[in-house]
Amino acid sequence: MKTKVTKILLVFSITLLSLPALMAQKGVEDGSKYGHGEDSIRALQNLSMYKQFYRQKSYNDAIKPWRIVFNEAPKISKNMYIHGVNMYKIFFKNSKSVEEREKFVDTIMMIYDQRMEYFNSKGYLTARKGVDLGNLSPRRAKEAYDLLHEAVDMMDKQTPGFALNEMMQAALKLYNDDVISEDEMVNNFALASDILDYQMKNASSSKKRERYETIMNNVELIFTKSGAATCESLIPLLTKRYEEKPKDLENLKKIVGLLRNFDCEESDIFEKSAENLYELEPSANSAYSLARVFLKKKNWDKTIKYYEEAIRRETDDITLARYNKELADILLVADRSPAKAVQHARQALKHNPEDGNPYLTIGRAYANAQNFGENKFEKNTKYWAAVDMFYKAKAVDSTIADKANKLIETYSQYFPDKEEAFFYNVTEGSDYKVGGWINHTTKVRF
Repeated sequence: MKTKVTKILLVFSITLLSLPALMAQKGVEDGSKYGHGEDSIRALQNLSMYKQFYRQKSYNDAIKPWRIVFNEAPKISKNMYIHGVNMYKIFFKNSKSVEEREKFVDTIMMIYDQRMEYFNSKGYLTARKGVDLGNLSPRRAKEAYDLLHEAVDMMDKQTPGFALNEMMQAALKLYNDDVISEDEMVNNFALASDILDYQMKNASSSKKRERYETIMNNVELIFTKSGAATCESLIPLLTKRYEEKPKDLENLKKIVGLLRNFDCEESDIFEKSAENLYELEPSANSAYSLARVFLKKKNWDKTIKYYEEAIRRETDDITLARYNKELADILLVADRSPAKAVQHARQALKHNPEDGNPYLTIGRAYANAQNFGENKFEKNTKYWAAVDMFYKAKAVDSTIADKANKLIETYSQYFPDKEEAFFYNVTEGSDYKVGGWINHTTKVRF
């Protein structure tokens, strides 16, 4: 019995000797949230203390207890990492020392690394790390760009839009500084737009889809500004996309839109894409795309046919104005009916009366009228009508005044002279009706 009691006392003594170690163990050492014993109390006290100062925006007071929590209880909360980044960004902003600011940047990077270690989300946090590095330390732009690429590689189709946008912004800077090549800039655009295409198609709500569309527009704008977007760089990229999904409606719209934006409508891939798009969705936009294909080839009949189809299907006023104005100009270039050109120019004015360009087209149509008038005097009266339209153009739209003035100077020299007018009993300043299909009342000028 005595031996048994001795053994129990011995075990109890050993346990008592071990208690300080068990009771005082940091979370960073044993993997727990708070640690154990006195260290857990210390962690909780400092957590409470830094939070209180943080809420009061007393960041200089908050940072010391925050550091204790960060170093000793790294699993304590995700918010602790968010607060740490926020505080060090404020310290960064308030610091005037370049050396100190760089140290703050390094600390922010370290906070992200530790958060990844204990709370995963490596792809998302790598993206955030890259964004912050690029914004806080422009001289480390390549390092930030590499982090963003690493994040996109990890998350692929789940990459958040902000990361794609920032990757393109970083790529633009590096491309302009000759750090990355044109091919890499094009590949960045292809990567970002492929992911955004997927996200738009699989968006769970219209609001999310609109957000992705906004980011896509920005990505396209960055690519456009880079100067890397040329027909030579786009056509191989978009040919590959077409071959992968030649009957995918959204894919075709994107290909056609990009090639049109960069004036690559003479390419075979534009024609194929436009034809497939029209076949799948005979809309105003797809008809217009085909019209542009045949315009480049100077196939006037098909150009006019598809422009008229686009006009018939379109509902937006500004777009209708543009389509009608373009068709009016095409009719003149193709040496087709000037009267029909005037009709479309007037339709353009109906849909957008603030644009003076259609008046220039009408004036040129009048000036180019063939088989007009029975004698030299009547033939030259068309120039009065033409110049009236040029004056009207600059009165409506001051931005085209220079262009209108040049046309006025050019065609005024063809006005009838006084001797011709005398024989027809026409006096300067009187009203005169220009006949034929022009049918325009003007003032006599010599």
